[in-house]
Amino acid sequence: MSLLAMAPNSQRRYKAGMNQAAIQKRAAEMWLRKLLRRGYLPAELPPPFTSETFAASAVAFAAKWDAGKIRKFWTTPESYSIPRYGDARRKLALVNPINQLHIAHLIAANWADIKARLSRSKITEFKPEFSSSLNGRAITGVDFDGVARRRARLLSAYGRYVKTDITRFYPSIYTHSIAWAILGKAHVKANHHTLAFKRHFANYLDKAVGSGQEGQTIGIPIGPDTSRILAELIAVEVEEIAKTHIPDFEARGVRYVDDMLIGLPESETSSAVLSGLSLALYEYQLELNAEKTGTFGLGCEHTPEWIHFVRTFVLTTKAGQQRDDLDSFFEHAIYLADQNKRDNALLFAVKRAASFNIKGNNVEHLVRWLLYCARRSATCLAFVAEHLAAINGSTPLPDDEIHAYILQQIPIKAASGHTNELAWLLFWAREIGLIIPASAMDNVMKLRSSTVGLITLDLWHKSLINGALDFSFWQGFASEAGLKSEMWLIAYEATRKGWWPKAQSADFITQHDFFADLWNANVEFYDPSKKARKRVTPSVLAKIFEQASMAGSLEYPE
Repeated sequence: MSLLAMAPNSQRRYKAGMNQAAIQKRAAEMWLRKLLRRGYLPAELPPPFTSETFAASAVAFAAKWDAGKIRKFWTTPESYSIPRYGDARRKLALVNPINQLHIAHLIAANWADIKARLSRSKITEFKPEFSSSLNGRAITGVDFDGVARRRARLLSAYGRYVKTDITRFYPSIYTHSIAWAILGKAHVKANHHTLAFKRHFANYLDKAVGSGQEGQTIGIPIGPDTSRILAELIAVEVEEIAKTHIPDFEARGVRYVDDMLIGLPESETSSAVLSGLSLALYEYQLELNAEKTGTFGLGCEHTPEWIHFVRTFVLTTKAGQQRDDLDSFFEHAIYLADQNKRDNALLFAVKRAASFNIKGNNVEHLVRWLLYCARRSATCLAFVAEHLAAINGSTPLPDDEIHAYILQQIPIKAASGHTNELAWLLFWAREIGLIIPASAMDNVMKLRSSTVGLITLDLWHKSLINGALDFSFWQGFASEAGLKSEMWLIAYEATRKGWWPKAQSADFITQHDFFADLWNANVEFYDPSKKARKRVTPSVLAKIFEQASMAGSLEYPE
């Protein structure tokens, strides 16, 4: 029946339905672009790494590409090693863009259903929403202020609380449990052979995540915002089970990502509560982290938060006294960091110090403290590198000492395989025009790291490396197989930019089922024009210190 032949009321309902469908389609397209523009590549990468042009063409790619073929396109993500605390490290993932687009598309297209599942939680302070901010990540973060308020309420109402988290949360997630969290474990177990389940987006999400990690079913990648959503789905489902084992769980529980606080009445032991949580986690093949489990409140030693000292420290405006104040500030900050080894206390102290109004030659004294902190805690290096690179040229700095630090640290970090610190050191050198001797790059050229490789090629093309380098190891990935490997980024990007020192055919890209479309759409993942950003503005610092009071990890699971 044509629209004209319909009765007036039917016409209005039909048009309303069409309008609603169009609105939902536009919303899903917007969410897809956000997930790939600001929620794809890890935020810890240096500024040149970007997915803006990829996101701009994402809707067209999603409409063209065969989802079934993508699920059979098994790839390996690149590991990007970042420091946590002490010698501990965390591996972030640069997932192949073909697989990541499919994951993001499934989430964006089914956001209403996913959000309904997420909204069941009454205790979480992580409520994933698409951010309206032009900066930051695609998905909103933890409300740490809410956590602090509810923690105070637990102490008021119960006197004590037990705190714990999940052992290796993201690396331990069973990808099949994604479907369990969306449809219910019992339902999936009973219907996993049916056509309806096989065609459900929950099953496709399971397959899509696995395809982006060589078919592995244990673990989800750390870095993309899509993983934060998937992990939260599972955490909410664990809550549902925990309610059956722990009385009044919703009234006395607080959760942010995988960290949990549960109020303890005087008559209850922490072991009883932890037993109930363990039973709930067991259903999803997860375990409590014994090292991070403890009871706080009445009968327990109480220590003040380190953040108060960092946030409230006031530096004198008298140039002659500033040096003593800087010494006092950093000595106290280092002491507090040593007392709180699992928090990034020293990093936040460094960020606070970078905002000080320093007079005259006291800048050099501050820079020496910043370099020392970067040596003492690797978590400080990226910020110190970007901050000093951003103010280079506008502020007198002890250039010789900075150059010596960078040149000393490059071979050390390369030998250790610490790709995050190495990438930032190389970027720092690029920003200040420091010429690096080829001899310092021996171990760099052996790393299976596209991030390090692309910055090195950028330096080489800017004539900032003195001597010959052998790029044959990295160029060996410029092949169809390389596009599926963990070196997919350099295979695509260096070829697209014509950066290889030896002639390289682009046929493996231009004739590829998926990457050819990226090539034709002028997608790039490395923009050499992007510079160091000034990161000590009042608004940035305010956000930093809002989050600092609760966790040094800033929402990454342990």
